[in-house]
Amino acid sequence: MDPLVKLDNEKGELLHDPEKYRRLVGKLNYLTITRPDISFAVSVVSQFVSAPRTTHWQAVLHIVRYLKGAPGRGLIFHPDCLEVTGYSDADWAGCPADRRSTSGYCIFLGGNLVSWKSKKQSVVSRSSAEAEYRAMASVTGELQ
Repeated sequence: MDPLVKLDNEKGELLHDPEKYRRLVGKLNYLTITRPDISFAVSVVSQFVSAPRTTHWQAVLHIVRYLKGAPGRGLIFHPDCLEVTGYSDADWAGCPADRRSTSGYCIFLGGNLVSWKSKKQSVVSRSSAEAEYRAMASVTGELQ
């Protein structure tokens, strides 16, 4: 998905076959189990399954083209180390519609990705520090 494109509910025409969009987004959502690199993009296009537009369809096709161009980026495990490392990040007021932030985290076990999440925060953060703190709290909760 192009990071410069901001999707909303108004740009583009409504799709004539929204079921096709929903099926493809569902398949992409399933792929996020082994392809965490598309988690954020899929979560964004998933927000528009009720009334998809042509701009949303183009974003979904962009994800598919990315997957086609990067087939070997799935999960690969190496059993030589058991060190746990966690990373978190958040954007601040990234959704223009409701000004909520998106949190994300990745947890590695011995360099192997074992858990990840990308989710819109349930409340509006008043600062970037608050958004980052909420992201850090979510990864800490996962580690406990």
